[in-house]
Amino acid sequence: MKINKMIKTTILTSTAFLLLSSHAFADEAIQPVKIEKVNDKTTIYKTTATADSDKYKISQILNLNFIKDKTYDKDTLIVKATGNIHSGFQKPDPNDYYSSFLLWGGQYNVGLTAENGDSTTIVDYAPKNQNESFQVQETLSYGGGGDINISNNPSGSLNGKYSFSETISYKQENYRTLINRKTNNKHVGWGVEAHKIMNNGWGPYSRDADDNGGNFGNELFLKSRNQSGNAGENFIPEYQMPLLSRGNFNPEFLGVLTHKEDDKQKTKLKVTYQTETDLYKIYWNGFFWAGQNQKRYEVKTFTAVYEIDWQNHSAKLIEQTSKPI
Repeated sequence: MKINKMIKTTILTSTAFLLLSSHAFADEAIQPVKIEKVNDKTTIYKTTATADSDKYKISQILNLNFIKDKTYDKDTLIVKATGNIHSGFQKPDPNDYYSSFLLWGGQYNVGLTAENGDSTTIVDYAPKNQNESFQVQETLSYGGGGDINISNNPSGSLNGKYSFSETISYKQENYRTLINRKTNNKHVGWGVEAHKIMNNGWGPYSRDADDNGGNFGNELFLKSRNQSGNAGENFIPEYQMPLLSRGNFNPEFLGVLTHKEDDKQKTKLKVTYQTETDLYKIYWNGFFWAGQNQKRYEVKTFTAVYEIDWQNHSAKLIEQTSKPI
């Protein structure tokens, strides 16, 4: 009798704890909505939504702008995805003798997906094209009737035609931005990958680079071909490595979603942040030090699903997962 009573008590306590945890999770996810009346035809509802993974050191911060335009027959949502993605950098062991390795951030990926089978559509996004600039900077401007303009002008196009703008800006020295091939009207994705990295005047090297003769492999982070001493001490100093390879990436991407006013009130928006950590290894081949890079040695994915409420102009975090691939 005592055992059964204890089991029942434990079950009830656990259930209550889960219900309380879920309720607290929901309460924390909904943020206040700020209303900004642009003119007699356009009103903007501003709010935010956040999620984070302590395990992977990844955080998502979404700045959401719901646009209600009397001259347009659809609701518009401009999503600015920011936050932090850790590279997964791990220093080499200086005591390693014949071979050694380090882990570094080879590529960062961000994706936005409208999950429901409703009228919600991704109609525009920024950046829109491959970009190899040191600093990516683009401005999205909204005009009446659903008109969207994207430019490289940091000040945007705020004039009589465009009444609202949102700017993105991030640094990607020695990296480049690519548009995911699977981008369509329900999904948009970007990749920021290592590209054209110099090593003390030699290079440029990439994740796939190899020397012409084949004797030295990929010299991406190799200090010397013939240095005496431990392998673990034959990497270039950390300060000579690109910042994104050893630190964090702070993404800033934009997505524009539209939704028919007479359609379902709520839509699920899935946001994915991912880091591809590469393993760079150096080894003694009997004559020289050589290097090789293993792409996607560790792939860490953090996904959060937000419930977008078109009527109340709010967003609520309803699910999040952290998993390796």
